[in-house]
Amino acid sequence: MNNNNPEIFMFVVALLSYLVAFALYSVSLGFKRQKLYNFARILNWIGAMFALSALLYRWYTAGHPPLSNMYESLVTLSTFIVLAGLMFTSKESVTLVEAGSVATAVLMIGIASVFPSNVRPLVPALNSYWLHLHVSLAFLGEACFAIAFVLSYLYCLKRLSERSDNAEETCLSRKEKIACYAVAWVLPVLFFVGMGALAYSLGSKPAYAEVRYNLWIVIAILAFMLLFLAKYLWRGLGKILPDAQKLDNLTYRAIAVGFPLFTVGGLIFGMIWANKAWGRYWGWDPKETWALITFFVYSIYLHVRLVRGWGGVSTACLSVMGFIVTMFTLFGVNLLISGLHSYI
Repeated sequence: MNNNNPEIFMFVVALLSYLVAFALYSVSLGFKRQKLYNFARILNWIGAMFALSALLYRWYTAGHPPLSNMYESLVTLSTFIVLAGLMFTSKESVTLVEAGSVATAVLMIGIASVFPSNVRPLVPALNSYWLHLHVSLAFLGEACFAIAFVLSYLYCLKRLSERSDNAEETCLSRKEKIACYAVAWVLPVLFFVGMGALAYSLGSKPAYAEVRYNLWIVIAILAFMLLFLAKYLWRGLGKILPDAQKLDNLTYRAIAVGFPLFTVGGLIFGMIWANKAWGRYWGWDPKETWALITFFVYSIYLHVRLVRGWGGVSTACLSVMGFIVTMFTLFGVNLLISGLHSYI
């Protein structure tokens, strides 16, 4: 038996658990059945535990934590996102947040599948105990940012579904309405455009030929699902979405937890490791630069939220922008920009 079979089996079980859990979350919302929600949450935990077991098995067989290439990074981050979603809803259930975290994790596993999954030895620069601290803490912070993104997206949908006293207009100013529509409808379009541009750009790199082909397949499947479900998602959405203020507060909590984790792991520990590996704390490598931009975006979010008292649509847009920058730091820098941190 191939050594990878147990790992593959555990990831398949995790993926199936996530998909069934997502379906049960959706049905529980439609029929308002608490038992279905409870089953969905149990399946979500089962999927997360199988995924975590697969990661630990890979760590055991490879001799290093699964954080060294795009495949490992994505499956690890997807597991952290599901766990973060379950943790943030442990005391107060928010079905759509759990369903959103599962959908995000499934998307990341799908994208991970287009990259080589074979176990490879660490390059000398990565062969350090700082790999455990730097990348794992950064990913925990990014998992919290992913939950904040889901909450912010739902917040914008909720605000668009609200109606004023005349039952015809939304309770938003013109600028807020434009911002919410941009997040709710333009963002998914830009996602597919960006994925398509990425797949097209990989055509000039022979080493990424298979990745490019698989990426087009993932894009086609996601586009079909979105077109099939779009007309159903909007109907009655306002009734099943949580209160807007609750979503706004949960977004802040997610970023408040994720920000120090990302700052310590992604920046401070990264600088210490860079000094040990390359003899300098900071070199303006593309990954370092974009990690710093991510830090600044979420710093601005916390500043305007805590110091200036902002909230609502403006901070939701900052949260969405922060996650876009976070994902570019993870994907774009690795695939599009050459640097010391470029890997697949």
